[in-house]
Amino acid sequence: MTTTHALLPLAVAVAVAKRPVPWTLIIVTMIASAAPDIDGLFKHFLGVPPNSIYGHRGAAHSLFVALAAGVMAAPFHRLLGVRPLTAGVCVAAAMASHGILDMMTDSGQPVAYLWPVSSVRLFADWRPIHSGPMHIAHLATHVFARFQSELGQLIIPMFVIAFAVRCLRAAGHKLNISLPQPS
Repeated sequence: MTTTHALLPLAVAVAVAKRPVPWTLIIVTMIASAAPDIDGLFKHFLGVPPNSIYGHRGAAHSLFVALAAGVMAAPFHRLLGVRPLTAGVCVAAAMASHGILDMMTDSGQPVAYLWPVSSVRLFADWRPIHSGPMHIAHLATHVFARFQSELGQLIIPMFVIAFAVRCLRAAGHKLNISLPQPS
């Protein structure tokens, strides 16, 4: 679900941020990570065929579109409260994570992750995320059922891991434990 994609940057910020992350950056990365699903509306509003490269899980889910979004975010780094490289990398990584997560689902269409280099749609070899089809006629019940499934399968574990990493990092810092640096 789009909600799960949007929560991933928040979990990453909890896990790895050394200092408070500006809320503007978190909100923009949450939007960027959910943005590829805009292509799901193309079929209904623009008449794009489902198997088109511009249909759901097509070009908007590609790594190269994510990189382009990162490049476009870099000039707005001051609004995001970070350096240009940080803004670009965070937005690109957030958006690129969407296609990766979709490739790890066990249903739906494969993802055109390498478009425009290749229009071949891909699934990951390891597909642990269960995601059943949604039908417009039963949208409300399907959304609720899918959210319940993703809450237990993805969202809660994602934040448990994020908080565990955060606690381990804090404990290591208090004990002055650090990884050896290469010479």
